[in-house]
Amino acid sequence: MQEHVKIQQISKYFGENKAIDNINIDIGKGEFFTLLGPSGCGKTTLLRTLAGFYQQEEGNLYFGDQHMNNVPAHKRNIGMVFQNYAIFPHLTVFENVAYGLKARKVKKDEIKARVTEALDMVELAHLKDRQPSQLSGGQQQRVALARAIVIYPGLLLMDEPLSNLDAKLRIKMREDIRSLQKRLNITTIYVTHDQEEALAVSDRIAVMSEGKVQQIGRPHEIYLSPANKFVANFIGTTNFLDADLEVVDAENKAIVTVEGVTLGTNLLENVNGKAIYSIRPEQLKIYETSEARPALVDGEIIDATFLGESVVYKIRFNSGTVISAHEHSIRYNMLRKTGDRIKVDLNPDEAVIFDESGEEVLNEHKNTSIKETV
Repeated sequence: MQEHVKIQQISKYFGENKAIDNINIDIGKGEFFTLLGPSGCGKTTLLRTLAGFYQQEEGNLYFGDQHMNNVPAHKRNIGMVFQNYAIFPHLTVFENVAYGLKARKVKKDEIKARVTEALDMVELAHLKDRQPSQLSGGQQQRVALARAIVIYPGLLLMDEPLSNLDAKLRIKMREDIRSLQKRLNITTIYVTHDQEEALAVSDRIAVMSEGKVQQIGRPHEIYLSPANKFVANFIGTTNFLDADLEVVDAENKAIVTVEGVTLGTNLLENVNGKAIYSIRPEQLKIYETSEARPALVDGEIIDATFLGESVVYKIRFNSGTVISAHEHSIRYNMLRKTGDRIKVDLNPDEAVIFDESGEEVLNEHKNTSIKETV
């Protein structure tokens, strides 16, 4: 049975240190929900509190309508996948996966059927008699996943499960985990510090910093409409430029001045003064110096990094500000070179403007109302 998880004003202390601070999250049945943030932000502490390994000092936890605060870990019907796999080296693959069922005193015939089913799901049935020492890292992770799902948990918790794998295997495993989770329709809470991984697997993401949730949203919302400067900086790459705002009418239409050019924008409130202009490298447009359109910023390419399908350019404006811009590498003879003079369109329709502290979004932009795709 899937769980509907309600986290209400939960805080956890270690001594005087508040590791998680007044967390409120509602996770739907069958949802793949990711806790994302840098090391030390509280995401693993929150996961271990959900598992019952830690007891929160404040707040309430519900699985469905059941109040879970005082329910011990072994009675929470949770499947857990750890960063270090935590499989038993002296047991075979089959025995590792069967361990949780034996502890629950499931009948022998049912154990065999359920372990076989779980190993089929992770494509390891042919290795059921192997020892863990005979398996690759990816295969060991699959054993850990099979052991977690074989007990038919209401909630699957995964703590940095792919961090010990190489880059290509991480991509393959995250696709497999996502596919399996959707097939089983099991509520899953996933912890990672890897932004790309979170964007690839999640239905929704909670971005955390210093024990607090900074933003909750779908992957495209988090990426394209960050709630503050921290989220914009942590998810992907962005350029932050100093800006000045001047409101020009009663409907909060404004002029934003960036790198000596003036651009029109619509504000959410009447704000004048200093601001931060945030624009992602792929949202910038590079033109030749002969381009005559207004509001382009002059610059020079000071570095070019070829990444196959795209090129990352470092561009220095006349002011000395250095930004990053991406272009698709269509043909070899179209690649730009270090020292080339160019012009850059700062694309205000895509930009996010923050207040001077970086805590509040000030502008309306086209990414704030993204239509659902089926």
